[in-house]
Amino acid sequence: MRNKISIAASCLLLSLVFLYSLGPGRDAVDRLPLICSLLLYVTSLLLPLQLGYRKDAIRLLAGISRLEICLDNFTCLFVWSLSGSLLGILLFGLIFRKKSILGNSALLLLIELVLIFCSLLLMKLPDKFCVSRGSVKKQGKIALRCLQVSALLLLAWSLPQAALLAKSAYENYQSKEKWQQVPAAVSFDDDGRLDQRDHYPAELALIKDEERQGNAVLSLIMDDQMQTSKAELGGYDHIVFVNDRALKLAGISHQDLKEVALADLPAESRNFLRRILPLNTAKRQTVPKGMHLLTSRKKLAALNETQDFQICRKPLLIYSKRPSQIYDMHGFLYPALSTGNLFFIQSDKLIPALKRRGLTKIYSPEPFRLKQLAQSKLELAKLYLKSCLWQLLNCILLLFLLASILNYQAGAWVQLNRSKVFALFTSGHKWRIIFTPAAVAAALALLVCFLVTAILLVLYAASPAGLLICQFSFILLYTLVYGKLLSKKSKTEVKRMIGRKG
Repeated sequence: MRNKISIAASCLLLSLVFLYSLGPGRDAVDRLPLICSLLLYVTSLLLPLQLGYRKDAIRLLAGISRLEICLDNFTCLFVWSLSGSLLGILLFGLIFRKKSILGNSALLLLIELVLIFCSLLLMKLPDKFCVSRGSVKKQGKIALRCLQVSALLLLAWSLPQAALLAKSAYENYQSKEKWQQVPAAVSFDDDGRLDQRDHYPAELALIKDEERQGNAVLSLIMDDQMQTSKAELGGYDHIVFVNDRALKLAGISHQDLKEVALADLPAESRNFLRRILPLNTAKRQTVPKGMHLLTSRKKLAALNETQDFQICRKPLLIYSKRPSQIYDMHGFLYPALSTGNLFFIQSDKLIPALKRRGLTKIYSPEPFRLKQLAQSKLELAKLYLKSCLWQLLNCILLLFLLASILNYQAGAWVQLNRSKVFALFTSGHKWRIIFTPAAVAAALALLVCFLVTAILLVLYAASPAGLLICQFSFILLYTLVYGKLLSKKSKTEVKRMIGRKG
């Protein structure tokens, strides 16, 4: 009965995820739980067939035809699947009230029928000699093992990804709180039209206008865009491009600043700046007139390349009062505009300046697209949170799948080794000694899955070290759960055997 209820429950989950995932505006992240729910449903179909394999063989020996046994199995699987699907469709219709639910529901039922037929074909009825030998279906064991490995790989990937997405959502929400200090701040939502040399003079004139109005803010952490060594930083934690307005927003006055000569910097830091700064300045000089190297006694909140505030505790500031007179348009000002590190704190002043410089006509019929920074950070936080919740849903579905397979494997292991377990237990051996070989086998199988996923994470993840720690903790949890299930099954079997002996 428990296996039948698991079929209905997995089908209920599948129907809800399936109907939601096929809705408009869904992306690949939204459809990943669909794969997990399909794996869970296939597992719930295979487990009762695998557990009832010996029973079907005995019925075959008793003279019941293969067709009748197949029809019984099909009826059981289809009825419980249909009940779960109908309940899921009803719940989805009540919650979302979508018009396209009927077409998608028919597709869902068709997929379920295909999966049921495939499961029955895979678990075809045994030969009669299998009963006396006491074997179980080999194809079923292989299929369940494949499902288990797939679930482990997906889970080992989804758990750390959920943690990273949650962290990103929190960081964007915190950044949004800081941007609320300048709620009207905007930056260009660049789609490539900014980077046209014919328009550079008008764009440069626009930046100069906004500097005179006190509306332009330059804040850019240089070492966030490139790899720098500690020696190149010269004892500072960050090198930051700023202007007057950026210092004012950060709450730093001129009394908190101290000028540093280029010659006073350590040799590696000095050589680093001599290599980099000429690429950014209009006159190709390291420290042209109007640029100053400063240090600050206070901490500075500066922007990284993704427009997130980062606290710089001991920064080296590359300061210029009028960045438009110092930096090259193509080499520095355009990249800063496109990333939002050169932004404008009052949108009502910027829009008339765009018209005055003729930029709205140049980019007609669609002018510059401006984005409000506080609102964009809030939207990013919501997007990351949504993706995090989807990854957590993946994890829950996969954990259900693994728990079902682990329960089956623990029972199968005990049945296969019940005489050995009984003999060892009655000889005075501890449970941990009895279960060590099985637990080690489970850990080794999981280790292979872990290594494959670890390679993928190292190649593609932003911070592999943190993700690998998450995976190691997952391995420990998986092994403990497997050992606990083995212990529970074995104790039940030993008690049953002791009762039979008595």
